[in-house]
Amino acid sequence: MSSTTHKDNVYHEKELILNTLKTTLGFAGVGLLIAAVQNSYNDSNTRASTVFTKYGSTITGFALLGGIFTATETVTANIRKTDDWINGAVGGCATGLTVGIRARSHTLGLGACLGIGGLMSLYEFSGAWKGLLKYKNEDEKREWRRSIFKNNNHIIDEE
Repeated sequence: MSSTTHKDNVYHEKELILNTLKTTLGFAGVGLLIAAVQNSYNDSNTRASTVFTKYGSTITGFALLGGIFTATETVTANIRKTDDWINGAVGGCATGLTVGIRARSHTLGLGACLGIGGLMSLYEFSGAWKGLLKYKNEDEKREWRRSIFKNNNHIIDEE
C-alpha cells in the first residue's frame, strides 16, 4: 500500500493484517537465526531440533516485537490519516513497553519506550532509507542544496 506523498497529499489506508503478518514472519526469521547461533555457541552436542524447544522464546519474542511495532504503527497511521514520524514513535514506544512487560520491569519498559520510539521517529523523520529529500521535486532539492552549500554553488550547477 502506498502512503501520503508530497505530490497528491491523499492518504491511502494501510493494510493492517497483511503488513503485520509479513513483519511478524520476518522478525520470527531473525529470531530463528539468533536462536540457532545461541544453540551452536552454548551446546555443541545438541541437535538442531533443540533450537525450537530450548530457544523458542527468542523466536517468539522477536516475532512479537516486530508484529506489535507494525500493528501499532499501521493503526496509528490509519487513525491519523497521515504517514509521518509520529507513527514510528508510537510504534517504537509500544514495542519498548512490550519489552518492559516481558522483563517485568517498569524502568526497562520506560527506557525502551523512549529509546526505540526515539530511534524510530528519527529514522522516519529523516526519510527512512530515502533521506530528507524523499518528497521534494527537483527544484526544491536544488534549493535545499544551495542553502546547505552556500559557498559551493558551482558544485550544484555542475549537476
